[in-house]
Amino acid sequence: MKRNKLHTIWLIGLLLLVAACGDDEYYYPSVKLEFVTVKSGTDGKLQTLLPDKGDEMLVSKDRTNSTISPNNSKRVLANYEVLSSNGVASATIYSLQSLITMTPKFKGEPGYGELTKTDPVDVVSIWMGRDYLNIILSLKAKGDVQHVFDLLGEVQEQSENGEKVVLLSLYHDAQGDAQYYNRRAYISVPLTKLVGEPDQIVRVKFKYYTADKDGNIIESDKYCNPDFEGFEYIPSAN
Repeated sequence: MKRNKLHTIWLIGLLLLVAACGDDEYYYPSVKLEFVTVKSGTDGKLQTLLPDKGDEMLVSKDRTNSTISPNNSKRVLANYEVLSSNGVASATIYSLQSLITMTPKFKGEPGYGELTKTDPVDVVSIWMGRDYLNIILSLKAKGDVQHVFDLLGEVQEQSENGEKVVLLSLYHDAQGDAQYYNRRAYISVPLTKLVGEPDQIVRVKFKYYTADKDGNIIESDKYCNPDFEGFEYIPSAN
């Protein structure tokens, strides 16, 4: 298996960087905790923050002193405060946590079907945000083994008006990690690839594998059964 084409995480190493402040008496001001996109400048330092709802704003202060690849962007879970001066909003970042960003693979693409393990997960939350489907997973882990994820896509149908339904299937390989503790994995799926025509409506359905009360691994149809219309994605609206 070509691991470089899959998505791996260390469940105890998800932090991109946290605030360096170690003062136990320090209190955060009123802040937001959200999935966002941060962008860097030529030096790799974070310059702007784009929330999934709202306008892009300059980063006035980054207490984590994080850097990413120069002139690049990254999906993160950010703890930040919005400040306003003369009607212009800016962000102070207090902590950042990396997200797993997975672009779906479709049949015929490199890496399709390399990962078929269905180790169980539970979906804590799933929602649309701008051009992303965001997912918070809960899984059992000890924390010292690398977990592997993959996401496969399948176009189920396309109507005469151009609207289509895409099924995304999540696969998870715990690689024998002991099931001691509940850990969370944060996933953000970019959806622009799913759109074939400008302003095309895409309905995203989602399938994953979980465990029943007896510990048997089962396929969850919660977000892909016939009665579920799917998460509606319209590029011009999301």
